[in-house]
Amino acid sequence: MSKEIVIPRNIIYKSVSTDTISKYIFNHSYKILVYIDSVGCSGCRLGLVEWKAIIDRCQSKGYDVGFLFVVQSSDYLKLEQKLEQKNFTYPLIYDVQDNFNRMNKFPKDDKYRTFLLDKDNKVVLIGSPIRSDKIWELYFNVLSKTKSKIVSSETYKKLSKNITSVSVDQDSVNLGKFKRQDIKQIPFKITNNGLYPLIIQNVSTSCGCTVAKYDKKPINMGETTIVVLEYKPNSLGYFNKTADVICNIPEGFVRLKISGEVVEK
Repeated sequence: MSKEIVIPRNIIYKSVSTDTISKYIFNHSYKILVYIDSVGCSGCRLGLVEWKAIIDRCQSKGYDVGFLFVVQSSDYLKLEQKLEQKNFTYPLIYDVQDNFNRMNKFPKDDKYRTFLLDKDNKVVLIGSPIRSDKIWELYFNVLSKTKSKIVSSETYKKLSKNITSVSVDQDSVNLGKFKRQDIKQIPFKITNNGLYPLIIQNVSTSCGCTVAKYDKKPINMGETTIVVLEYKPNSLGYFNKTADVICNIPEGFVRLKISGEVVEK
């Protein structure tokens, strides 16, 4: 407890999609670090389905937490097949030379290789929330006190000076079935209903397969702006993606959702 976890500079991020997440992980107030060595099936031991549920839960609650999945393995192909099968698009860190483990001297028991870290990478909690509801409650008690995951304290102060209000024509779109080679572009209309100009600071997407396009100029009272989400499938099957529009409203962001099913033909 309270030990600082050292994160090497030469770590390799890989994902089944284009990674737009990894560079933002270190901006969060908290990080959950999961370390898996090369013994056995890394994909199974990571608990991909269970972690995906935890990530979705944290994002839906707006917790200010990022995730660091570290795998001591050089077998990218085998593990990436597992990731694609489970539709797990969150980037992993491959500790090919075992530098991560050597620098931090992790315990040998997997039960003690999951950590909740603060912004200074110091250990706050030890244990995996996918293994125990009681451990998840401990994580929840810490994370539930944080602001939205997309609004840092400095950003919040800047945005809170001139708060406005907005309305969205629709915040959730189901695209139905479409082919894997199709690229979908979904427009969302956001109207400024408040007294101050609407300022969009950023749009944070839940994975690299979704890219946001938006106008950065202030939107005056009564005007409408369009945020376009471009979705490029990276696997077959059902999907649910989110994009958080960071702006100067009381909640700090507007959440947009897209869903559908990608089919072969």
